[in-house]
Amino acid sequence: MDKLEVFGPVVCVYGYEQMDEAIKQANALPFAFQASVFTQNLGVVTKCVHELEAAAVMVNDHTAFRVDWMPFAGHKTSGYGVGGIEYTMHDMTQEKLAVIKI
Repeated sequence: MDKLEVFGPVVCVYGYEQMDEAIKQANALPFAFQASVFTQNLGVVTKCVHELEAAAVMVNDHTAFRVDWMPFAGHKTSGYGVGGIEYTMHDMTQEKLAVIKI
């Protein structure tokens, strides 16, 4: 299956009168990696973080923001699982249990 997802720093800017309309349009995409919201309104931030179907929502920053400790994932048809140091270490570790009765 060919994917049409753009992988790289891309900015799409659309104007909307209503926040619900913007969130609906963003969530209509089959891909959901990261989203950005630029606002000083904490109510808008809270609404977007809760309602945007993205693995991460950046507020007042671009989606290329990354630090080593943060999870790195895609939702919907974006990506495969969750990455990042903690998740990679877990994926590469086998747990073992020992029960000792003395």
